Amino acid sequence: MSIPRESPDPSRPTGNTATGSVHGTLLQAHEVHGGVHVHTGVPVSPAADVSLDVPRPPSEVRGRAVLVGELVAAMRARAGQPHVLTGPGGIGKSTVAVAVAEKAMALGREVFWVRPGSVPASMLEAAVELGAPMGEAERYASSPRRAARWVWRHLEAADTPWLLVFDNVDRPEELDPDHRPGDGVGWLRASAKGFVLVTTRIDDPDVWAPSVLRRVEPLDSATSAAILGDYGGGPDAAGVDALAERLGGVPLALALAGRVRSAHRTMFGDFEAVRAHIAQSASRIDELARPLAREYGAGDPERATLAGTWRASMELMSDVPQAEPLLRLLSVLGADGVEVPLRRLPVELLRGGTSDPGEGSLDEPAVARALNALAVHGLVTVVDTREERALHVHPLIAETTRDDLGDRAAAVAEDVQRLLEAQPDRDLALEYAAYRALGEVRARALGADHPGTLETEVRRARLELLRGDAERAGSDLSAVAAAAERALGATHRVTLRARHHQGDALIVLDQLDEAEELFRSVLAVRESTLGADHPDTLNTRHQLALVAMKRGDWDAAEEGFRAVLHAKDSSGAGPDGDPGFVVQNLANVALKKGELDTAEQGFRQVLEHRERVLGAEHPETADARYDLALTALERGDVDKARDSLAAALKAWEKALGPDHPNTSRARERLTEVDG
Repeated sequence: MSIPRESPDPSRPTGNTATGSVHGTLLQAHEVHGGVHVHTGVPVSPAADVSLDVPRPPSEVRGRAVLVGELVAAMRARAGQPHVLTGPGGIGKSTVAVAVAEKAMALGREVFWVRPGSVPASMLEAAVELGAPMGEAERYASSPRRAARWVWRHLEAADTPWLLVFDNVDRPEELDPDHRPGDGVGWLRASAKGFVLVTTRIDDPDVWAPSVLRRVEPLDSATSAAILGDYGGGPDAAGVDALAERLGGVPLALALAGRVRSAHRTMFGDFEAVRAHIAQSASRIDELARPLAREYGAGDPERATLAGTWRASMELMSDVPQAEPLLRLLSVLGADGVEVPLRRLPVELLRGGTSDPGEGSLDEPAVARALNALAVHGLVTVVDTREERALHVHPLIAETTRDDLGDRAAAVAEDVQRLLEAQPDRDLALEYAAYRALGEVRARALGADHPGTLETEVRRARLELLRGDAERAGSDLSAVAAAAERALGATHRVTLRARHHQGDALIVLDQLDEAEELFRSVLAVRESTLGADHPDTLNTRHQLALVAMKRGDWDAAEEGFRAVLHAKDSSGAGPDGDPGFVVQNLANVALKKGELDTAEQGFRQVLEHRERVLGAEHPETADARYDLALTALERGDVDKARDSLAAALKAWEKALGPDHPNTSRARERLTEVDG
């Protein structure tokens, strides 16, 4: 059975399913460096009263034993090359460095902790602490190149092995304003005497090579729960597991939540109360944690928040104007941590939207440069998934970004919907998560009863149906239809669309009498308000024919489908912009009647159309291929049926998942054929 899509809004531009014009460029993203770093000279100040002391973590370091052990082993083995810890702000890079520093001190090493903004003065002070004359340090302070050579001579001549930590080097030019830090001619160099460790948001081998890069990942659930438990109640405290899962293993978020609960025990009796408080918005942690920041040693309370730490990353990309707007789009498209294939960001659809600064400057290199900047600064991760390249945004980064959309929310929502409509029903997990997030964005920006918000909810609920949960889809669509009728009226297009898709769910649930009654009521309104040949009207007529087919009334079904096809031919507009749904279901009727040549001809027509328009791996293309397999089985052509079933199964597993009803159906049929 094929359920056609609602016709898209004709006022919206749509695109095809090409692989995305940015794809080839981003495959070489590391060759696009302009604007990723701000290379400005950092003057060397005279030797000053700087602190080289190791900071103390507010709680026990957890979940990093393996990484710390590997770094300590490299240090003891005199690895030579610097090791660079990368990752987004708040992921715990400095905490790992602190743990390594404590191990180094326990081994009798000198430890020098260099903070951002004071690199030259700190390095000169380190040399003095190793025995270099203060007078020489003061003389070299005005000559950066000579100062770096002088400091490193003393580091390499030291009697005691040492650990040198450059913490929070988010502007690599602090280590060398004229060369790559990895060139080893500035403040960052390899050493045979000591061990050099860098923490940075800049995850780019081309900046640091030949240094060893180590990405710091989010913590696992058990460790996250233990960290929350450190603030009271232990790892088994009520609600601790659910809150740990909610915060996605981000150490900063865990620390903020723990501090909030510890400081507001009257308000939050347990961690479940904290989780409930932030259920709708993780940014509510920031509101409560901001006043506590100075108590925990934060010099800038805003930078100690989730929003503040990720905003700091955006400030580092101020000369890449498309970076922040693209992150806003990705925060909705990639909600819930779902990977966003690069083909979902075609440049031609980004033009004219919130990511386009105008004046013809938005092109493939500009988009690739912006996406690369986001990846380099740890705000997105480039992954290879399902044989294509995609972008992943941590759910907490995405959520915080959405919460910060402000006055841009409505415009960003329009951009996201345009991108989703360009490739409908192809990536169901992505589209479901995106429409869910889009609904929240529109509810905040426009109100829960706005037509745009309610339409988004209809689209989200319809995707529940396509993902195989007809019962939930039917319930949600019924609720949205009722809300739309109250807010917009019984004849509004959004109300009718919700009721129509509720009927689709009833068909899948085999509640055919209820489905027919619902479709007939929708049809009456659509015929009177839109006309008999409007695409939405034809769509409803098609579904009434589908009800007849599900009942086994082949003649009535065929008559209904042919009437829709004739109306489409007469008006030039099909029920969903795709004649395949009508033709496919006519072919299904022919198959049931034993008219195999007619059935095969129809299925092949649909398959060729969908391969051309949607692509060979689209789930609807697989649907036509599955029907061809059934036709081959009726002919007794087992080999052809097996090939078609295997192809459909592969496509459905990839697009819908292994447990979707379509996937299970294809797997069972293939097992029967092979058995």
